[in-house]
This record gives sequence, C-alpha cells and structure tokens, in this order.
Amino acid sequence: MKNSKNKKIIKSITELRQTPSFKRDIQDIRARIELSVEIYNARSQRGLSQTKLAELANTTQRIISNIESAQVNVGFDLIRRVVKALDLTFKIGAVDFGNNNFDLIPKNGF
Repeated sequence: MKNSKNKKIIKSITELRQTPSFKRDIQDIRARIELSVEIYNARSQRGLSQTKLAELANTTQRIISNIESAQVNVGFDLIRRVVKALDLTFKIGAVDFGNNNFDLIPKNGF
C-alpha cells in the first residue's frame, strides 16, 4: 500500500513539472527562500531580535518572522525598509536601493 502512495506522489510531481507555470513557480520559491536566508543571517550577525528589526523597519515582529520563514509575499516597500534597517545592499541593475541616496535613473541613461 505504501508503494502505491509513493507512485501517486511521483506521478503528481511529474505532471506538475509539465505545467507552464512550474519553472516560474520554482524560481519564485527559490527567490523567497534566498531572501529569507539573507535577512535572517544579516539580522543574526548584527545581534538584532526580530522585534528590534521590525521596529527599525516600521513593521511587526510577526511580519519579520514570516519573511524569515519564507511564508509571506514581500512587497517592494517592505523589502527596502528591511534592507535599509539591516544596512544591506539591494541592487536592481545600476539602481542601489540599500542607501539613502538612490537614483531611479541609472547614470548611463536608459
């Protein structure tokens, strides 16, 4: 009976891999996990509690906990506040969102 259950799970995974959204979903999950690990490591290295980081980022401890366990879809504004509170660098192309003086237009234009 156990073997039959495993075959059904394997068949389900195989079918799932063939769906158009599978690759995108896996990339989203990986990005969420990487973000959660980076934030947890940075907070731990700085000796901050989740409560203190939440205070610095103007959010709640529960949200920080959810981010660190990859259980929340984080909005851009919240990411920026957390990155700033942890004094991290967050770049998209030539735009650095980790400092206070970010420029929305890259120096070399569009």
